[in-house]
Amino acid sequence: MTKAIVIKESDSREEFFDQKIAERVDLIRSIQERIASLNEKIQAAKEEVSDLLTEKGSNWSDDEGYARLVSDGVRRSYDTKALDELIINDPLRNGWLKDYRKETTVRGGIQVK
Repeated sequence: MTKAIVIKESDSREEFFDQKIAERVDLIRSIQERIASLNEKIQAAKEEVSDLLTEKGSNWSDDEGYARLVSDGVRRSYDTKALDELIINDPLRNGWLKDYRKETTVRGGIQVK
């Protein structure tokens, strides 16, 4: 009889957590939908500001910040696995590459989709 009670408590505990998680995930999803909608509105406003700045021919600013056109640029990246392989396979020749390797910590968290 004690075993049956423990199983029921375990089941209700899991159901409790599942329900709470489902509620929070639904909340996160609805907020993400609102954020996506707001991001679309922000992008539309930015496009309009871009057109206006182009017509004006100069940047704009106020006490809180500014709006300016920024030209396209190039972002370079390197294949870190390939560079690591170079270092590992021929450390005498390519060992100096490790001096230029930078690592940053990426914070863990939770993903909700």
